[in-house]
Amino acid sequence: MGELRRSGVTVIEESAESLELARLYMASGAMPTNGEYDARHISVATVNGIHTVVSWNFCHMVNVERRRQINAINLRENLALLDIVSPWEIGDEEL
Repeated sequence: MGELRRSGVTVIEESAESLELARLYMASGAMPTNGEYDARHISVATVNGIHTVVSWNFCHMVNVERRRQINAINLRENLALLDIVSPWEIGDEEL
């Protein structure tokens, strides 16, 4: 983690709120039982106001049904909707 901080990359830490949201994702079945780390990644983004997550993980993250389930939870919890996309969906001008 120290290397990331020295590189100028912003590291966002987990919080009690993000961990609880990840538990909700897991308990609801929005994320599979082996997707805990992915649920934590998504929940940290959500509670910190990051509206787009870019991932190559098509099984657990870049998946239409999972995105629907995650956003249903976010709506129920009064949180912003989250876009989960592949790198192919991000244009060069957005990088």
